[in-house]
Amino acid sequence: MLTIRCTRKLLKRLGAEAIVDPPSPTNRLGNWYAKLVFVRHVPLTICISERSLLPVIVEARGAATFSPRFRDAARSVLQGIGAGPDMVDREVREMESFAIGATAKPPVLGSLNDLASLARFEIEDNPSIDLVTLAVKLAGTPCSPLKYESPRTVSLALLRHTSS
Repeated sequence: MLTIRCTRKLLKRLGAEAIVDPPSPTNRLGNWYAKLVFVRHVPLTICISERSLLPVIVEARGAATFSPRFRDAARSVLQGIGAGPDMVDREVREMESFAIGATAKPPVLGSLNDLASLARFEIEDNPSIDLVTLAVKLAGTPCSPLKYESPRTVSLALLRHTSS
């Protein structure tokens, strides 16, 4: 169980109401923050883990298919950063159910905005890049809130920490 904390614009696009008091996450990477971005007139949803800032990017299509598309993309990104099969399976299993909430932590929202800008620049430079490759590339970016570690490094450490 986790909560996807969406910006107002994304909540409106999803036609979702944010729950006021979401449950605590049971996955290792914590809740996720998500926002709608437009790149080359294509709507995308960029999501980042609250604990590691790991990005996952999906096309912003129908709200009914968001959940499985997010899980599939998260699985691919976790595999792409080098997480082992057991770690990936456990994390994705915990993503089977999630709540929708509103953004709550400004520093995480700031990192989400920064990674969304980097994604836009990368797509402008390389229009044929697929979204998983893009997310894996962004996962290597050193981030100030992570003491200049990368989301990849922090995610792998969080996933490994609990597998022992």
